[in-house]
Formats: sequence, structure tokens, C-alpha cells
Amino acid sequence: MSKLGERYARALVTGAGSGLGKAFAEALIGEGIAVWGTSRQPDKLMVSDQFTGVKLDLAENFDLQSWYNRTDTESGGFDLVINNAGFATFGQADKMAATDVEKQVKVLLTGPIQLSVAAIGLMRDRGHGCLVNISSVASELWIPYMPVYNATKAGLSVFSQSMMLEAPDRPPWIIDFRPGDYRTAFNQHMRKHLGDNSSSQRVWQRLQQIMEKSPPPTQAAKDLLSSLRQFRHCTRYSGSFFQSSIAPLASRLFSNALNRGVLRRYFNL
Repeated sequence: MSKLGERYARALVTGAGSGLGKAFAEALIGEGIAVWGTSRQPDKLMVSDQFTGVKLDLAENFDLQSWYNRTDTESGGFDLVINNAGFATFGQADKMAATDVEKQVKVLLTGPIQLSVAAIGLMRDRGHGCLVNISSVASELWIPYMPVYNATKAGLSVFSQSMMLEAPDRPPWIIDFRPGDYRTAFNQHMRKHLGDNSSSQRVWQRLQQIMEKSPPPTQAAKDLLSSLRQFRHCTRYSGSFFQSSIAPLASRLFSNALNRGVLRRYFNL
């Protein structure tokens, strides 16, 4: 099997400092692709001859299109972009600070869309490339007490699917990648507002249990490489069998009321 580096020379991966982003970056380097990885703390990024660390905080107010155009020029031109950076806030929606809502929307939806628009424009001019938007099975497997996260991931998937409609048979290819839970530090970095709500505390404990039994991020990277090798638009679920196969199928076959009932049991509500 030929390496993806024969098709893609340079990749931009946001949120490459840990978790899925780091696994994606390492997998791409293994394919012979030079990676530019972003982080709010670039000094903590990996050190490699094929890796260039770049500072980027999607929560800040600045012109993302100009940032992307400048970084694209400095790199020599990206032909693969992976929108992966993210975080989440856990707690009751009515207890969530307005700043928490705004930051999640900027980092998980507005920022990735702006980077997507900038990347797709240059890739179309070149007639080559691939955009990967890391959504989540949470767009269908709704996680209690994470409504903004669920909504932004659903929005990003809809954006990706809509973009696929515009040019169905030619690049740049778009991949709507929907991972489930992976054994990373995602929960540790989450903003939590548990309070004295016993229901939210039970759900949080359940999320911790699920995370401990989840596959390693290298599995997500393997699935992503498989999707990239298709060289076409695609939607890819990745994760445990329940999250990547059963839950998405159930969301399409069952009513919303029935799905909510199943999810309440799944999350110990």
C-alpha cells in the first residue's frame, strides 16, 4: 500500500498537542507527510523534523482567514487540513456562564468553519486537497449536560455535509469524521459545573467509566488514515462498537423520544 505522503505533502492539524490531534499528527508523519500542528501552548508540542509547532487559540478574537492564508504561504501550501481542536463544558445549561457558551461555539463551530472556508478556497484553486472536520458521535448520541458541545458538533457535521453537495465528484475531498470516546485526557480538561445535582454527578461518573474502557487514540488515527485513502467525500464513525455502529443506526431508525429513553439508561439518568 502506497503512503499518503505520495498524495499529500503538507498537513495542518489543529489541537495537535495531545489526544486525538497528537495521534493524527504522528500517524500523518508516519505516512511521510510534513505536519504543522497548532496548540495554545506550542512549546509543549512534539519535536520532529517533520513537525512544525504553531500557536493558535481559536477562542481569541482575530482574523482567522488572514492567519490561515499567511500560515499556508509560509508552509508552502497545505493540501490536507484537519480541524480537531476542541474542549467541552459539562453542567446544567441554565447554570452555564455566557462566556462558556460563547467560547465553545467559537472553538468548536465558528473557528472550524472559518478555517474550512479559507482552506477550501485555496484547495479549489489548486484542484487538490482534503479537509477533515472532526465532529463527534455526540451529534447523534447526545450527552446529558453537554448541550452546547452536542449542538456545535452537529452543526459542524451539517456544514461538512453541505459542502460535499457543492462538488460531489471532485477534490478537495471533505471528510466528516465522527469519533466516539477515546482514552485521552479530554475529560480531565473539561470545564465542570457539577454542584449538588445528583443527576449530573451520576452522568459524570458514567462518562468517566466509559472513558476508562475506551480504545486508545491510535485507533482513531488508523480509522482516519483509512478514510483518507478513499479519496472521496465520506462520513466516518470511529470508536467502540456501540458508539460507532449501534448508536448511529438507532438514531436513524428510532424516534427521538425512544432515543432519549435509551440514552437516559446508557448514561445512568
